[in-house]
Amino acid sequence: MIKKIYSNNQKLISYAFFGGMGVLSDLSLYIFLIYFSVNYQIANAAGYTIGTLVSFILNRHYTFKLKDRIAKRLFTFFGVAFIGYIASAILLYLFISLFYIDELFSKFITLFFVLVIQFTLNKKITFKE
Repeated sequence: MIKKIYSNNQKLISYAFFGGMGVLSDLSLYIFLIYFSVNYQIANAAGYTIGTLVSFILNRHYTFKLKDRIAKRLFTFFGVAFIGYIASAILLYLFISLFYIDELFSKFITLFFVLVIQFTLNKKITFKE
């Protein structure tokens, strides 16, 4: 039982770390596009796509250490990411359009919610052994 809890915590930390690399990719593109006055939803979609691909590659290899069924796992990972993306898009709309919170700060707020949603779904579905 303790070993399973430790393993889950270790995987969550690893997932957050390598997912962080994806988030950096996402944020970099998002900030770049916002700087050039691209609509925040378009910037979010572009950044999210790049970040998701980076996160998949790193988490598949390092966190979950699974090298089988790459195409199926990628498809599932992007399906899970799409759920996270929808949550992100809705939250951004609420924060920016309804509550008038800064576009960059709003993006940072959404990251926590998306991390929890996607880790849970990826652990149980995408990277299920």
